[in-house]
Amino acid sequence: MRKAFLELMTIVLIIIIIHTTRILRTGFINGKLYPANQAESILAINGSDSVRAFSKNGYFGMKLRPGVWKVVVSMKTQANSVVRENLEVNEGQNINLGEIKLSD
Repeated sequence: MRKAFLELMTIVLIIIIIHTTRILRTGFINGKLYPANQAESILAINGSDSVRAFSKNGYFGMKLRPGVWKVVVSMKTQANSVVRENLEVNEGQNINLGEIKLSD
């Protein structure tokens, strides 16, 4: 019984270490959209890799692998988009884009 418990705890510890290592290998980009109801989606692009997010009450966040990313905010009512380019994401870094104004 004791041996089984120790084996289980060892497996749990290994899983925690693996997930912690994965979290440290990523970075984050977040921000706030104003007005909150104007955005359709937020897309982060790095070469052929992309991550799509949606805002909740105007706030958004994305977990990304390290690299140089471009963030595109697509709007519901306008044909153009808001773009932020050359966002360098490093391991464990949180990039806050602040408030992004979508319309005048």
